[in-house]
Amino acid sequence: MIVSQKKALIKPKGPCQPSSATGTLTDDAERNRLLAEMAEQSTDMISRHTPDEWRFIYASPAVEHLLGFSVDEIVGMSAYELYHPDDVEDFKRRRPSVYYEKGFYTHTYRFRCKDGHYTWLESTSRSIRDVSTGDLKEILVVSRDVSRRIETEARVLQYQKELNRASRLAAMGEMASGLAHELNQPLTAIVNYARGTERRLKATPPPTLEELSPILQRITSTALRAGGILHRMMDFARKQEPLREPLDLHQLIDNLIDFSAGSAVQHNVLLENFTPGDLPPVLADQIQLEQVFLNLLLNAIESSHSEPDHTPRRVWIDASLQNRDQVIISVFDQGDGFSDDSERLFEQFYTTKPAGLGMGLPISRSLVEAHGGQLTAECRPEGGAVFRVMLPLGLNAAKDLNA
Repeated sequence: MIVSQKKALIKPKGPCQPSSATGTLTDDAERNRLLAEMAEQSTDMISRHTPDEWRFIYASPAVEHLLGFSVDEIVGMSAYELYHPDDVEDFKRRRPSVYYEKGFYTHTYRFRCKDGHYTWLESTSRSIRDVSTGDLKEILVVSRDVSRRIETEARVLQYQKELNRASRLAAMGEMASGLAHELNQPLTAIVNYARGTERRLKATPPPTLEELSPILQRITSTALRAGGILHRMMDFARKQEPLREPLDLHQLIDNLIDFSAGSAVQHNVLLENFTPGDLPPVLADQIQLEQVFLNLLLNAIESSHSEPDHTPRRVWIDASLQNRDQVIISVFDQGDGFSDDSERLFEQFYTTKPAGLGMGLPISRSLVEAHGGQLTAECRPEGGAVFRVMLPLGLNAAKDLNA
């Protein structure tokens, strides 16, 4: 009776049940068929290449959708024939990583389609080696079209650049009256020197060249000063690609304080630079750092506004080294501080100014973070606020300090 019950529990082995001998769902032929079917149906291009010239040994049908070539057309072609000229040398330099790195290797590049245009592909490659000898047999690659992603990233980057420039122009707008004051002084001086020279030339006897030479030198130096102000305005406002170079922070801040002097006079604010003259350089884009510190200076000046008949309030900048690989630049003011959480100041479109855009501080933070640093704010117990910019030193500067 017990035997008959056991037999009743045994079911006939179906075609998809595992073999008692191997325990696998399918035999090798079935597994290969399924893998081939997956490759045929995949929207990603699956390809196999020779390790020497990366010639196509196999390409899945997706190649026609991605590149326009038929399978028969692309088999035998070298991938080097299809790489964009600007990408092929870079890939050749990195080829050992594809061969010898453990696991998968992923890279993004441009590949030529059959009609001649280039499309962006992202490929994950893996070396296939002989199990017994370890010799490299071929490279297995899975590729997909990422053109839309690359185009979107490029548009976002361009939008960020335009936004940064708009922020600089907004800062220039805030400084317009102060800059007019700055330019008015040298231009007025030039006119006065020129008129004085004209009157002296009409005198009897006329002045000698030696007598006129100092006046002409003053006219020249004053005109150069006015031109310097205009050039700084143009450099700050123009479009240009970021350029990282070693920068002298003390000199950069000194120039910005001089640049902001007109606005400081209007608000009855005293500007001071206490950054050490021997600070090691930072590797940064000058225009972007100027944008950050000019924005912080203008905010501090406006916050510290006092009436002309009052004692001027102070805005000052100091700096110090931290851990021998980072410099902290602090912008202090004697304004009213802020009542909200400091992080709110860095939210886009949040502003405490009646006519503010709410973009200066968020953009300043993004520029600092793009340099590998941080921008923070806090209220001072004695009144006012301090904004701190933390920037990593250039690699060589950090090595020199630690030597």
